[in-house]
Amino acid sequence: MPTINLGKQKARDKTTAKQSYQHIYQNKRWKRVRAAKVRLNPLCEICELLGITKEVEEVHHVIPFMTGKTPEEVQNLAYDIDNLQSLCVEHHKIVEKAAKK
Repeated sequence: MPTINLGKQKARDKTTAKQSYQHIYQNKRWKRVRAAKVRLNPLCEICELLGITKEVEEVHHVIPFMTGKTPEEVQNLAYDIDNLQSLCVEHHKIVEKAAKK
């Protein structure tokens, strides 16, 4: 009886997901959307709420684009300026850590 190796499929799926992820961030469209977000919100949005003035260093996807169920949903989440948040490095780390819990 043949053995089914599910581990190889998972590895292949991770590689495909990573390629899709990298494709978004290296895309000219992403760079334009990111630049537009930085122009609209040049300061860290969380720092602003705390009364601190700090320039944006990271642009964060509020809803991770890789959670999209279809390629169209992934694209919509990735390039939707309303799904982005301007953050400093410190607040980006905090937001990312909280999202993983």
